[in-house]
Parts: sequence; C-alpha cells; structure tokens
Amino acid sequence: MARRKRNSSRNNRNRGNGVWVAGFIVTAFGVWVYAQFLSPVLEDSPQASDAKVSKVDSAKVASAESATRSSVPKLTSVRPEISDGGAGRHVAEKGANPAQQGLPENAPQRNDEDRAKAQKLFAIGMQANAKGDLITAREHLTDAVKFGLSHSDLIEARAALTRIGNETIFGPTIIDGDPFVSRYTIQSGDSLGKVANKYSVTDDFLAAINGIANKNRIRAGQNIKVVHGPFNAKIDPTTFVMDIYLQDTLVRHYKVGLGEHGSTPPGRWKVGDKIENPTYHPPRGGKIILADDPENPLGERWIKLIGIAGKAVGQTSYGIHGTIEPDSIGRNKSMGCVRMHNEDVAEVFTYLATDKSIVDINEE
Repeated sequence: MARRKRNSSRNNRNRGNGVWVAGFIVTAFGVWVYAQFLSPVLEDSPQASDAKVSKVDSAKVASAESATRSSVPKLTSVRPEISDGGAGRHVAEKGANPAQQGLPENAPQRNDEDRAKAQKLFAIGMQANAKGDLITAREHLTDAVKFGLSHSDLIEARAALTRIGNETIFGPTIIDGDPFVSRYTIQSGDSLGKVANKYSVTDDFLAAINGIANKNRIRAGQNIKVVHGPFNAKIDPTTFVMDIYLQDTLVRHYKVGLGEHGSTPPGRWKVGDKIENPTYHPPRGGKIILADDPENPLGERWIKLIGIAGKAVGQTSYGIHGTIEPDSIGRNKSMGCVRMHNEDVAEVFTYLATDKSIVDINEE
C-alpha cells in the first residue's frame, strides 16, 4: 500500500511538471505571436498613436526645458566651405532654361585688372593668415573676394575668413588692434538690450559670445566683449550664396534658396521684425499653419525684409526663413522669400539686428 502511494505521488509530480512545461511553452509562443503580428497592428491603432503623441509632446517639453537651461547658443561655425554638392547642389528643373536657374556659370565676369588685384590680395591675405596676423588676413581676404576670385580660391578664402571670424568675432577673445571689438563695462541702469542697440547688434549675440546664460541678469561693473556692428548680408542669386559681413568685412557664408521664376526682387532691404516659431499665413490664400506644426514651411525663424532701394522698394511679405524642404536650398523654388537650412537661419537670426542690418540681393 505504501509503495502504491509513493508511485501515485511520483506520477502526480511528473504530471504537474509536464503541465508547467506545457504552460511555459504556450506562454512563450503567445509572446512570440504578439511581438511578430499583434504588436505592429496595435501600435498603429488610434490609442497607440495618442500614446506616441503624448511621448513626443513629453520629449518636446523636456527638450524645451533643456534648451532653457542651456547657457547660450553656440556661434562658432565648423563650416569649412560651401560645396556645390549635397542639398545645396545646383540642379536645373526639368524643362527649364539653365540661364534662368542662376547657376555659377552665369556669374558676372571680372576684368583682368580686377582679377590681378584679387590674386595679389588673396596671396597677401593667406600669407598673413599663416603667420597668425588675423586682422591683416581678414582685411585682405575680404577685399580679394570683392574684386573676384576664381572658384577654388573663393572657397579657400571663405573658409579662412570663417576660421578667422571664429577666433576674432564669434567668441570671447579680443585681439589687440581689432577695430571691430572692444571691452565694455556694464553701467548702473544698463540692460543687455540697451548695450546691444548701442553697438547695432543683438542682445542674443552679446549673450552668446560672452557666455551670459540669462540676458536679464547682468550687473553693474561687469566687463563684456562688444562687437561694433551691424552685421549685413549680401545674396548672390547666381550662386545661391549669402555672405554675412560685419560692417564691410566678410565673416560668414551660407547657402540659400530663392524664388522661382525670378520672384525674389533684387535691391536693398532693411531687416524688420524677427519672429521665433512663426505662424504661416499663405500669401496666396489658403490654410493658416500654426507654429510648431511640422507642415509649417517657415521653419522656426522669420526675419522680415523691408524694401528700401532698387526693385525691392514697395515690396511686402518678403523675408528670410527656414524650410521643411532642405532640397530646395540652392534652387529657385520658393514664392520669393529667401530660404535657409534651419540651423543656418538660427545663426543669421542672432546676427541681424532689427532696423540696423541691411540685406542686399544682387541682380542675376
């Protein structure tokens, strides 16, 4: 009898183990089926979409908080040059006349005297740069660009001027003999905006180069670096390049997109109001697109342009802004505004000062 009981108990345990093993296999198979088939379907459901939006919104809030806590925008460019490849490549539209595309080949030709001057200035500037005489190099290389360099020398000159700008203008360093910078002591009653207006730059720019985390927290007796502005911009429709000048000295360059069918009026413009996260009001009518909407074609920056000379006079609703179509940079694709890569227009937004800065758009 005792033996029969022991055998029965052993059989019960074996059956229990078998049930447990079978249950484990079924559960594992169920998990595999969910991962392979049900999970993707459920993730596309409205409830899952709402959860994704919630996660995205939380990420946006965290990102915004992080941005608020971060010290200041970085203005030191690592851009060595502008190439003709990538998103800024000059690509003629199907069926379009290349002469209307504003390609580099259509750039105005310089005479022999100007080219000789440019080459001489370029050589002197590069020699000065090699010797560490950045102020002399900056002056001569800028003049060389104005007289007209070959394409390869122009790329090299712009790259050198960007590096020089990083060391002399867009950081806290002050080099002796630099006519564009000086040291300023904050006075009682000063605000960073008031100081910036005095020097025709923006308070965001002064905050950035001085590492000031909060523009509203400066103190009397505090010494800061100031730059004698204004910054101005010149746009060449034949190469889709925007050069940024500090007064009349070249310090930056960017790729831009312009209006189709010659709809970007050439001439002189003054910088008007600047808006972060703008709402888009279609100039030809249509749906208004709110800020932060991924379909907003203006990106996150809008710099209003006010026409004051040339064919720009009397023109309205033009500006410089970001884009949700990066492939349009380097092409005539907009309704007439100047498009930029979003990270580039964020920098230019910091440089150009309302009612102070000038934007010249050349004739094609």
